[in-house]
Amino acid sequence: MFKTLLCIPPDYEYKFPPLGTPAIVGFLKKKGVSCSQIDLNLRYRDFLTQHVSGPVPLNREERLFFLKPLLSKFFTQNLTDRYYSHMLPRDSDDIFPRLPYGNNTNSSFFFGERLLSSDILWKYLEDAEENTFYQFYLQEGIIRRLEKEDIRLFGISVISPAQAVASLTLGLLVKKALPDVHVTIGGQWPTLYRHAIVQNKDLFRCFDSVVVFEGESAFYEMAVRLERGGSVSPVPNVMTQDTASAETVARRDEDMNGLPCPDFDGLPLGDYSAGKGGQVSLTFETSRGCYWSKCAYCVDLPLPKPSYRAKSADIVVNDIKELKSRYNAQYLLLGDPGLSPRQMRAISEKMLRDGVAMEWWTMARLDPGFNAELFELAYSAGLRQINFGFESANDRVCDLLDKGNLRERSSRIIRECARSGIKVDLQTIAGLPGESFEEGLETVDFLIAHKEYIASVTFNFYYLSPGNHVYRDPGKYGIAYDRTGPMPFRFFTPFRNINGMDMAQAYLLEKMHYSLLHKDDPAAAEKNPDPGAYTADGYADLSLNGESCRLRYRKDPRTEEYMFIEHGDTNDQKHAPVYATD
Repeated sequence: MFKTLLCIPPDYEYKFPPLGTPAIVGFLKKKGVSCSQIDLNLRYRDFLTQHVSGPVPLNREERLFFLKPLLSKFFTQNLTDRYYSHMLPRDSDDIFPRLPYGNNTNSSFFFGERLLSSDILWKYLEDAEENTFYQFYLQEGIIRRLEKEDIRLFGISVISPAQAVASLTLGLLVKKALPDVHVTIGGQWPTLYRHAIVQNKDLFRCFDSVVVFEGESAFYEMAVRLERGGSVSPVPNVMTQDTASAETVARRDEDMNGLPCPDFDGLPLGDYSAGKGGQVSLTFETSRGCYWSKCAYCVDLPLPKPSYRAKSADIVVNDIKELKSRYNAQYLLLGDPGLSPRQMRAISEKMLRDGVAMEWWTMARLDPGFNAELFELAYSAGLRQINFGFESANDRVCDLLDKGNLRERSSRIIRECARSGIKVDLQTIAGLPGESFEEGLETVDFLIAHKEYIASVTFNFYYLSPGNHVYRDPGKYGIAYDRTGPMPFRFFTPFRNINGMDMAQAYLLEKMHYSLLHKDDPAAAEKNPDPGAYTADGYADLSLNGESCRLRYRKDPRTEEYMFIEHGDTNDQKHAPVYATD
């Protein structure tokens, strides 16, 4: 029987299992295709922790805890004499004052976008001495698994630019060792950069095809055609080396009501960090596309945007029942770009009618359709947190960017949501196109005025990224950037906010917010005690590629919090932020 294996490559986040491969596996199995999946992302993290040690043996949790700050220090301070060192971001770089998403390793957006445009790409992809992804794949024995299981179609799900280098490394390794295996990549990254991929045909050395936009039907038709010895070129949503341009690819959106329940078989569900105390937490979706679909800066749904389609509440709740029964799932993250009030109501009513006990959280807009009655209904149905796309409290800025938020409406919704018992998490963006510092202060003022209703605030800083209206028409939104840059896979594009604040001012807004938030707060002072309170000193080491990195720390035995010290001197007050063990 024709066999398919899908994988989640490094380096991605570890909280919830990504939904991409489980959605396709469920679809393929329903169609009778033999299919399995593997999370190489979690296994890569475990591979790296094998290189973490301390003066006394560290357990797995301790090695995981120290891994991220160790990797950050290792790649930014140690690797200065390698042929690729100039592509790693340094503390002295002024391209961006600070890079988001932990952007400081060989999985960083910064490194990946530069490597993909360089003449050392192919050297690094096959470098067993320097490329940690290559080393991991050899140790993992992925080639042996493909051979043993007689895999004919191998899919690599690339969600983030942080997975690009690892994915190309894996694809090239498989194509060289097993040229008869059809390797395909799919996901948000290839969809966003589909034009660049077609224009850089050399990349097809790493894969045979690219699935763009949605992948269920595309994967099924590819499997059928490959089993019959046919070409996959005519399949909608699929690009090959023969594709003339991304515009020529036929596009197809899935019928949500025709999609089966996602299949998480083969994934180590107990290893994702969102599932605490043995709890199984899964990702799920009730719709695709965005019912608003207007935000000028949105990169999650690159242009041209998919149509909005919602799965019926009956099917949603039946799927939830199946996830609960098959995997003992107790918590769901709904990955919809924005759960609509209508969809929230229909799902909540159905869950209550059927007596389904499941806690869940979702993302949503500050939509006028939300009200106290709906929040109370949803809370009764298990909704425990909403991540709202708030961005700014200034109506002019929201109007310029077609966000659709209004300050007074946002205030009402946040208060009513919190009063229902649902936690409110707000996503903000400082330094939006055309946003002045004074307008940014309005956002800070709003957050402080509503702090009793807000469980958490995530401060994001605006970075120009491709695939949206601002990138396509910068002048309309008051920004300027160089369109002739040499990096076709660049994600963070340097720009000038002609009519708005600069990044230094945006960072200042964040500092002001947290300073005001914790003013006269004894609890905050307890969480950040004086450095003198850290009584237990120690260190952890990371050894990779012939070099070692040491991270010195002090631990407060009362709070189980760490202070990471930049240098070995215990009197040195130049230290990194405090990290808590929880």
